[in-house]
Amino acid sequence: MAKQKKKAKSGETERKETPQKAPEAQAEARKVLKKKSPEERRRAQIEGIKKTLVSSILGIISGVICYNLLGNGTDMMLGGVRVEWHFILLNLILITTIVQRFIYPLIGIDVLSFKGKDWFYVEFIVVDLWAVTWTILLN
Repeated sequence: MAKQKKKAKSGETERKETPQKAPEAQAEARKVLKKKSPEERRRAQIEGIKKTLVSSILGIISGVICYNLLGNGTDMMLGGVRVEWHFILLNLILITTIVQRFIYPLIGIDVLSFKGKDWFYVEFIVVDLWAVTWTILLN
């Protein structure tokens, strides 16, 4: 038989101490709870539309360029050298990231405030529309 633990007597109760939040965590909690004004929400929405539009246009242009340079994709020769699809994809991501870093400040978007999530978002749109455009043109 397994041994059972003795129950605590009524006089011996365990105290649970509540951990105190650090001042930084409290300040961050206040930031999260702060609601945006209608003007800030509108500005953020317009910036999101601009980001989506620029990356969509870059993706479509990239698809057309790949179709014109590489043709149907079965024998991909670029300047007399055979290229693989992953080489094209990585160069597409590199080139469009650099182009976007120059375009966004021109249309009023702060590139320095971009986080990894934002870059992933815009590059996903570019790659997605590149693939869709090239596929449509191949058919």
